[in-house]
Amino acid sequence: MVFPQDSSGLYSSSFSIMGVHDDTHKANLKAYGGSMDCVNEAFMFKYVDKDLWVSPDDEISQLQMVVESEKLLNNEKLVLVLDLDKTLLHTTKRSKYLKTPEELLQPKFKDSLFRVQPWAMMTKLRPFVHTFLKEASTMFELHICTMGKRDYASKMVEFLDPEKVYFKSRVITREDLVDSEEKSLDLVPRHKRTAIIVDDNQHVWKHDQSNLILVKKYLYFNPKSATSIASFSALNTDEDETTGVLPTILEKLKLIHRLFFNPKSKGGLVHRDVRSILAHLRVLQGCKLIFKGIFPPSLKPENSCLWLMAEELGAICSMDDVLTPFTHVVTWAATTEESQQAELDKSILVHPRWLHACYDACKRYPEKDFQVELKN
Repeated sequence: MVFPQDSSGLYSSSFSIMGVHDDTHKANLKAYGGSMDCVNEAFMFKYVDKDLWVSPDDEISQLQMVVESEKLLNNEKLVLVLDLDKTLLHTTKRSKYLKTPEELLQPKFKDSLFRVQPWAMMTKLRPFVHTFLKEASTMFELHICTMGKRDYASKMVEFLDPEKVYFKSRVITREDLVDSEEKSLDLVPRHKRTAIIVDDNQHVWKHDQSNLILVKKYLYFNPKSATSIASFSALNTDEDETTGVLPTILEKLKLIHRLFFNPKSKGGLVHRDVRSILAHLRVLQGCKLIFKGIFPPSLKPENSCLWLMAEELGAICSMDDVLTPFTHVVTWAATTEESQQAELDKSILVHPRWLHACYDACKRYPEKDFQVELKN
């Protein structure tokens, strides 16, 4: 059931229809920040869109979630929930970092460093963030979920999305949280199996860990407290635009999107789940595989089930020795010379059955249990 946020007259009539006296309803409500949540979970309402309150258990709301989620899937889009502070940007109140208008005109600060009015704060956007949002928006419906207050979050979104094309009203702030110390995908009216979270803090997502991609904190300014971590401003540098955190995360998101919608992936679209993909991506993370003598000349290796499985397990794949240093050689059999060369390269010869076993169990099996045959 949906209610306008500021239409108090509708609360009385709506709850009368539900058989709940208005006084009883008021007695059962309590405020969390700027939101109102019922103590009785049967009447719990959470803010999920601009000027709307919804009951997550209401049939109409559930139907709306299904319809919107299916619409996204039909357009080959998933859902991406982004944190603000230390994920997409960094803000400080320290007066030593406050810049004059003239300083902000310097080329190195163009479109990335802002003085936040009316507060005495400076905000630095993470390098590559504009490109990240532009490319991610072609694959995902973008949402913000922050523990910052609404007025602050609105200002940050202005910096990130000045044309208002990425987030629209999909911004969840401290006022909307049931628990000010916890974030939840329950506030995002989409199927959880389609939602990915990018955040620098895993502890605030107590019940949605399987949807989370944890990122390194972005610390451009020095914190007030003493720390052994030197900030980028102290080092007079910044994250790299091509090899930094956001470019790396974007490539991972592209892979997840490709695996989710790939028609050759196991199971139909209705059975796909980003949580399963994320779990698999951790199995062989850090492994670099080359394939030898596996695929016939007529087959594109990157379209094969074996290659797709390896990528979904988090491995980087190649067909030749250009990928260096590689960690594994996937092959049916090897000569004595090839075995000796693998030892010199500090790589492991392994049978393709190893990939199948790792994929099916979603865990890494010992390579020694899947040795290749020796050629005469």
